[in-house]
Amino acid sequence: MKKLCYATIFFLTLSVTSQAQGWAISDKVMVGHSWTVGNRNNEDLKYAFHPTVAFGRSAYYNFNDNVAIGLGTFFSSEGGTFKIDNDTEADKAKQRMNYIRLPLGAMFTLGDPSNRVRPRIGLGGSVGFLVGGKTYAISDDDVFAGAKTTRVMSTKVDAGANASLGFAVRVTEGFTINHDVNYYHGLVENKYDADLNSFTHRNIGLSLGFTITGNAMKRWKGKMKGMHKD
Repeated sequence: MKKLCYATIFFLTLSVTSQAQGWAISDKVMVGHSWTVGNRNNEDLKYAFHPTVAFGRSAYYNFNDNVAIGLGTFFSSEGGTFKIDNDTEADKAKQRMNYIRLPLGAMFTLGDPSNRVRPRIGLGGSVGFLVGGKTYAISDDDVFAGAKTTRVMSTKVDAGANASLGFAVRVTEGFTINHDVNYYHGLVENKYDADLNSFTHRNIGLSLGFTITGNAMKRWKGKMKGMHKD
C-alpha cells in the first residue's frame, strides 16, 4: 500500500511539473451497475440491479501520441442490491458504499494521431477510501431499517484493478471526447464489524468525458486574451 501511495505522489508531481512536455487533463462521468462477490450466503438472496456512478478528474502525462500515464481523483458510489426470496418482512437488502478513489494507470490510444476517431485501452489500479453510504433492508411498503455503511464495515480501504475499452473523437487539436466501457475488479476482502461474510467489489459502466492538453489550453487562453483586447 505504501509503495502505491509513493507511486501516486510521483505521478501527480510528474503531471504537474511536466506541463510543457505533454501533460493533459481528463474529466469523466461513468454510470453503470455494481455488485459484490462473496456475501450472497444463501439461495434466498438474488442479485438485483444496483446503480453506480463515478465522476472526477485525471492528470495525464503523454510520453508520445500513443502512451500516457495518469492519476485521478474520483467520487464513486458502489455496493450491491439483493432481492430476498423468503417469508421475511424485508423485500430487498441494499448496501450503498461511497468512496473517494485514486485511480493510477496507463492509457494506450491506438492508430494514427491524424485520425479523427482512435480506439483506446486503459489499464491500471485504484485505491478507494470509504467515506459514506447506507446499508439497509427495505420492505414492500418502503419501510426500511439500517445503518451508515462506515459504521458496519471494518474495512475502510479498498483496492483493485481497472480496465477500459473505447474510443476518442478529436474535436480539434489537443481536445478529444472519450467514450469507454469501464470495468473494476476488487482485490481487497471487505469485512464487516459483525460476523458476516466478507466480499469483494465489482462494477461495470459506460463513461463519457473529454481530454484537453496543456498546449490546447494555452491556445484557448491566448484567443480569449485577444478577444478582450479587441
